[in-house]
Amino acid sequence: MKTKWSRITAAAWLAWAAPLAAQTPGISLTSVPVMGSPADLSGVVSEVTPADFRVAVYLFVQGWWTKPTDAAPLTVIQNDGTWSCDITTGGADAYATKIAAFLVPQSYTPPLAHGLAVLPEELETNSVASVITERGSPNAFHWCGYDWDVKNSGGYLFGPGPNRFTDSTDNVWVDATGRLHLRITFRDGQWLCPEVVSSRAFGYGSYRFFLDSAVDDLDPNVVLGLFTYDHDPTTTGGHREIDVEFSRWGNAADSTNAQFVVQPYILSGNLTRWSVPATAPTTHSFTWSAGRVDYVSHNGTFAPPPASIPQIATWSNTSASVPTPGDERVRMNLWLFNGTSPSDGQEVEVVISRFAFIPLEPMAPRVRAVSLDVAGIFHLQLTGDPQLWYRLERSDDLKEWDLVSTTIAPEQDFELTDTSAASATRRFYRVAVVPGQ
Repeated sequence: MKTKWSRITAAAWLAWAAPLAAQTPGISLTSVPVMGSPADLSGVVSEVTPADFRVAVYLFVQGWWTKPTDAAPLTVIQNDGTWSCDITTGGADAYATKIAAFLVPQSYTPPLAHGLAVLPEELETNSVASVITERGSPNAFHWCGYDWDVKNSGGYLFGPGPNRFTDSTDNVWVDATGRLHLRITFRDGQWLCPEVVSSRAFGYGSYRFFLDSAVDDLDPNVVLGLFTYDHDPTTTGGHREIDVEFSRWGNAADSTNAQFVVQPYILSGNLTRWSVPATAPTTHSFTWSAGRVDYVSHNGTFAPPPASIPQIATWSNTSASVPTPGDERVRMNLWLFNGTSPSDGQEVEVVISRFAFIPLEPMAPRVRAVSLDVAGIFHLQLTGDPQLWYRLERSDDLKEWDLVSTTIAPEQDFELTDTSAASATRRFYRVAVVPGQ
């Protein structure tokens, strides 16, 4: 009998002969409790045999902590790939700002964390998948073109101070004119402090804070901080912290009331004291570049040249402590030195009208749309950097240029207009960042 052979094409043969492509293990979070909630964290894993793996969970509460407990650092995965972990087993767990989960072999013993600034690298090395998420206050807000979180210690004592920090709108709010208010309050026998944190890191550039409050006569126990900070301590231990601070640090007799600092402040040459006058507004800036931080404070509201306002203080730091960029965030806080009550027993409030970040090389504005409305007004829609000054110029011949207007961009997307466009038969426009910011 003649043998019958099936016909197999080359493509089919290759498809049959090639090994199946390896699937990548994964882990995701399916339910992240809102800040302040005691609910469990839930998730799901994929492309692994559940019995062969576990989940190692960590919370960041002024440092990283093992969850649920040191005695049970691994969470079992169900047969369908789902898992659930109790992440509020002590202290201020419900107010954790970060949550991390690592998919690891069931035989692996994860490192225990008790307030670590950074998680050990071995977790990434030994895990087949990982996920990390950040949680913010329900009272997080948008201001000056950027998103800001509000620190909440849940009634526990957190640094600096230590103090009790709250996200209450009694302590942090933006008024109808767009000014940020920070207020230390006394409620139910406790002093409560505010701190706001930018949602993004900015890196090299100029950081400018516009104060509408006089800060020369703050209570001796009160500190106003305008600064950058990264939980990663960096090689110098300075946490990428660059400060403008206003305080007498508990010493009412101190003739100075302000300082510029590159952390660690205890190193010689990393701090200079000075005095801010009894005036408002004032503007305080530092420009951070490779190996250098330059500070300047002005008596008045800063504006680019040709505007001119007097300087109060200047200082430069070129020490080895000057950090390189990382995950530093802008922070503004009002707190009590050593957690000590104001000496006069009064609540304290500071008003900040603006924050602006000016990159070392601001990007050229990008045109999103142009239009001419029925009233003859020319509209130019742009994308640039929030809070920077932009200059709109026009020309009829590309030779002579006239200034139309200068504008502070309230957001990343903004608009410039020319109300006289209807009177021209043709017109050219150009937009630039105003120099000297």
